[in-house]
Amino acid sequence: MKKYIYLGVLMTSLGGCAYEAPVAVSPNLDVYSSYSEKLPGSYALYVSADNFDATVRPTGLGCSYHNYPVHLANAFKPSVIKTIQQLVENIEIVDHTLTEDEIKKSGKRGMIVVKGDTLNARILFVPGFWSQAATSDVELSASLTVDTPSGRALGTEAEGSGNGQADGGQFCEGGATAISRATEKAMKHLLGQLGERLSNAQKLRAIP
Repeated sequence: MKKYIYLGVLMTSLGGCAYEAPVAVSPNLDVYSSYSEKLPGSYALYVSADNFDATVRPTGLGCSYHNYPVHLANAFKPSVIKTIQQLVENIEIVDHTLTEDEIKKSGKRGMIVVKGDTLNARILFVPGFWSQAATSDVELSASLTVDTPSGRALGTEAEGSGNGQADGGQFCEGGATAISRATEKAMKHLLGQLGERLSNAQKLRAIP
């Protein structure tokens, strides 16, 4: 009887585990552009990722007692910066958005703002003969705007998606790895969409 009580306590303690899914910096360094040269001039860049936090719970019964926190902000900002640096001649990172007057006084061509909007993630565990597999799907959305001294020159939204798989692990810890892989792919896809629209914006390239 003591053996069964011990096993029950063990399963209960394991059932409430939270496995954080770490996300690596994942810029898109292969953005499609119709132009061989960078967007000319100097721009300020502000990145916001306040909405890029989520706690993912498994779909289905497998590992349903566990949860997987995702904190994307620390990886999203440097990923955006590295993506845009390859597309724009000169970028200055700022900690707040600039008004039209501030843009004009700074001598910059514009203010680029990238905001993370939504993070939707799913994790599913599929039992196998000897082990279980974890598969995750992640969808991200974000907006990009560019304001100039004479008004808004670009406003766009984009989505990115990614899928990741991993060994589920003995105690469902592998779900974090699957989510991490899916999130990194989704972020790279998302930044490719935003970067393409920024680089190919004819209105920005026409600024004297």
